[in-house]
Amino acid sequence: MDSMLARFGPWIVVATIAVATAGSAVAAFTGDADARLGGDFPSFYGAGTIVLDGQGSDLYDSSIQQSVQSEQFDDGRFLYFAYPPFTAVPYAALASLPYEAAYALHSLLGIAALIGAIVAFRPMARGMLDGPTRLGVAAAAALLIYPVLRSVLGGQNATFTLLLLVLVARFDAYDRHMATGLAAAAMLYKPQFGLFVILVLVAGRRWRSVAWAGAGATGLYALGAAVIGGEWLRTWLDAVSAFGDENLVVNGDLMVSVLGWVQNVLGITTASYIVTVIVLAMIGIPIAIGVMSRRWREIPWYAVAPLIVLAAPSALYYDTALVLLTVGVSLAWLRGFRLMATAFVIAMSWTQLPATTIGWSPLFLPVIWIAAAFAIGAIRSDRISVTPLRYTR
Repeated sequence: MDSMLARFGPWIVVATIAVATAGSAVAAFTGDADARLGGDFPSFYGAGTIVLDGQGSDLYDSSIQQSVQSEQFDDGRFLYFAYPPFTAVPYAALASLPYEAAYALHSLLGIAALIGAIVAFRPMARGMLDGPTRLGVAAAAALLIYPVLRSVLGGQNATFTLLLLVLVARFDAYDRHMATGLAAAAMLYKPQFGLFVILVLVAGRRWRSVAWAGAGATGLYALGAAVIGGEWLRTWLDAVSAFGDENLVVNGDLMVSVLGWVQNVLGITTASYIVTVIVLAMIGIPIAIGVMSRRWREIPWYAVAPLIVLAAPSALYYDTALVLLTVGVSLAWLRGFRLMATAFVIAMSWTQLPATTIGWSPLFLPVIWIAAAFAIGAIRSDRISVTPLRYTR
């Protein structure tokens, strides 16, 4: 009995979270739930509805977005959709379902993406994830990390981004250029991350991967043009520009990017931009030099992951899920204390809870500490020699 519990217990935790998520959707559908369901999901479902109804040209019209979200908000509020138009296309498929069913499916897909990221990372884990039990433990532990759990339950997409980043790292380590480039292009659904990943490929002189990323980006541009027209980039940039300042006001205490966090503390001032440039230069330049000079055996995606979050113009706390790649590599390097280290990571992630009370995100601090540690390592070592991402037992 004990062996059965040890073997299937972690997967029971994962299944419990999945069933609870689906159950909340059922309760909302039957009218037994009082709270609004889905966190940020109305924004994505609403965008999908607009595209599904053939109103793609009005995708960034605030009144249209408010109208399609009126069933989820009875007080006139709405959540603005500021993603590129091609991002709304898969949500159009979800919008063909009732809202509650779409939310449940989206959450289950979020859990599946997390498990997929762990499975994709498995060859790089030095045997740490061998066997279904260890995979289950990793999945359960990852779901207990606050930003990951909130992403899944709150209708967000951090686990999808994590899956794509892990795939980029995995494919790049094995010189699968087409897959690397297309996975990087797919990350353009969150341009602040996708563009940075492609820039890293350029710095690492992965020219064939960059070419495939360009091909993927071209396809996404064409898809966006099919949604709202050939000049969608200008329309979208105008929408993002108008949304930016309001987003800082509403979500300032959730920001973990350097620019967002500093502006939340200092305000939108010249000083905040100067501090941002200095901090990112101190952290980013040493890592960039390490990549371009090939002092790492491979592109250190585990070192790049926290930098991606910090360098983005806007990144919220659930985007720290990307740092799970760094955590995974770090745990794989450890010869002992993995359970203690995992418990520490989970506990640390829940420090985000008082963010609204204190007015800033505590998760910004560990992310910047991790990135700074890699920057210092890049400066102090003549040649960085670490276990490569490619691993063969």
